[in-house]
Amino acid sequence: MLEHLSLPDAVRQTLRRRILNAELPFGARLLETELAAEFDVSRTTVRQALRDLQGEGLVELTPRRQCRVARMSREDARDVCFARYVLEASAAGEWLGRHGDDLTEGLEEEIAAMEKAAAEGDMLGAVQADTRFHGLVVAAGRRPTVGKLWHSLDGQMGALMRVALDCQHLDLYDLVSRHRQLAQALSTRRRAVVEAAIREHYVEGQPGPSDDGAPGDATGWGEP
Repeated sequence: MLEHLSLPDAVRQTLRRRILNAELPFGARLLETELAAEFDVSRTTVRQALRDLQGEGLVELTPRRQCRVARMSREDARDVCFARYVLEASAAGEWLGRHGDDLTEGLEEEIAAMEKAAAEGDMLGAVQADTRFHGLVVAAGRRPTVGKLWHSLDGQMGALMRVALDCQHLDLYDLVSRHRQLAQALSTRRRAVVEAAIREHYVEGQPGPSDDGAPGDATGWGEP
């Protein structure tokens, strides 16, 4: 039934996919007893899985052990996007300064993976391809500390992408298009073009402080 992972990780991965693919909507309540029965595991195992999902920003736990599917606030999403922009732009600058290896082939492979995920309606697959795509750019900078800081944000990617697409009324095919545009900018190896493209991808056109996701209050918030 579950992959060869620890029981908490296997339960977490299944619930993570359900949340990201909107099988569990924002605000849906997750009951330990029901999940333990479904997965045939102990409530302790379920509790650990839910704590891990809380760390990813996908669920919220109350002092009374109630658990609901969470929605990352726009303020938090903008903050994470800005941090990723700063780190990735820095790494890309190092890559350009060293005349580093061509990234085209690797980036195109991840875009193809995103296209496959989009066709299957698989947001988790898209999140994983997105993380690998940007990871290639960061790794090309060859700055280990920058890489560690950048990857420390990976756990929030699922929550970030779901709220970004929801707030901007986009779908997974829009995600593919945005990454294709970024890959094209990177292929120019022109510093000004690359820096502007990374900023556009993460920062430009962010929505206002409203958190209701109403149409018209966002004009192109850079998604993850």
